[in-house]
Amino acid sequence: MRIRIKLGAKGQIIIPKIVRDSVGLVENGPAILEVKEKTIEIRPLPAKDLIERARERARKHGADIKKSGWIYGDKLYEEVFK
Repeated sequence: MRIRIKLGAKGQIIIPKIVRDSVGLVENGPAILEVKEKTIEIRPLPAKDLIERARERARKHGADIKKSGWIYGDKLYEEVFK
């Protein structure tokens, strides 16, 4: 699919609904924006992935995520991105 768009004055873009629906981007939902070889890739990121990544990093570095206060952050994140 190829769709022509315009950049706004502040460099903002509007992703057409047909594109958002086809890739699973949702309003106020988390997404990843990645620059690869002068291209931009945007993809949805389920909230569970972010939380699990944080837990994995904590385990990798020997931290207890519950003692580090991440549980509150997890709950806040889940409330914001439901």
